Amino acid sequence: MKNLIIALSLIVSLDAFAFNGKPYNQNYDPQRNPFSDFKLAQQDAAPDNKLILIVLGGDWCSWCHRLGSFIKKNESIKKNLEDTFVVMKLNVSEENSNQEFLSYLPEPKGYPYFVIIDSEGKVVGDQNTGGLEQGGSYSSTEFAGFISKWSKANK
Repeated sequence: MKNLIIALSLIVSLDAFAFNGKPYNQNYDPQRNPFSDFKLAQQDAAPDNKLILIVLGGDWCSWCHRLGSFIKKNESIKKNLEDTFVVMKLNVSEENSNQEFLSYLPEPKGYPYFVIIDSEGKVVGDQNTGGLEQGGSYSSTEFAGFISKWSKANK
């Protein structure tokens, strides 16, 4: 019974940080092609001149799961993220390190790790999510500040 509860909570947390039903932001899938995903994210970002937020992480990452749970519980954070960014998840794991794609990005300093790219493909920033943490989760205030900073920078 305990294993069933753990398995169900893992499934829920994998689904927690999904945006708008796009295949590139549903989960950290080692089978996905990040170059194709990025091209789709660029196409989705261009009409509204949104930034692209690449979230580097994996199913092995406990803080990635906490991030998903935090966003799921904070509808205003999720809405503001979606208003500012097109979010793309990038799997980084032993199964698939996506090293070729990562060679074009700043080196991650922990996981989850954010890379911010404009709709034309230029890296405009990156951030370790540690500064957004509070206790065993994330800070609504810090997260809102992160989103606001990039929303203003993109105007």
